[in-house]
Amino acid sequence: MTDHPRRGGSVVAGVQALRTGLLGALADADGPLRRRGVAALSEYGDRLVNDPDLRGRVDGHAADAIGFVVSTYGHEIAKVISQTVDRWDGKEAAERIELHVGRDLQFIRINGTIVGGLAGLAIHTLNVLL
Repeated sequence: MTDHPRRGGSVVAGVQALRTGLLGALADADGPLRRRGVAALSEYGDRLVNDPDLRGRVDGHAADAIGFVVSTYGHEIAKVISQTVDRWDGKEAAERIELHVGRDLQFIRINGTIVGGLAGLAIHTLNVLL
């Protein structure tokens, strides 16, 4: 029975039907699967906020996972990042960054101007007084 030629197609069709059903259930914002998933994630988030032991374990596991990925694939990741950055056009990259972070960059520029001006004023004041 396991050697039947239609078995593979049946398994694939079953997996596809399961996938389609799950995606449909997740897409339904008021569906029970989505409600239960949201409730479970919210409960887990509350536990993370209120349980320092759980938070420490999760932090430890995350650090271990990141350490593994970096030690195992670090050279490949660095190579991909370097190749990607090398292909960037400097002007276009600056425009994209300003587009996505523009308002914050304005605050950084303003704060830098104010801090720089205050530092210059303080230096000038000390110079005059001394």
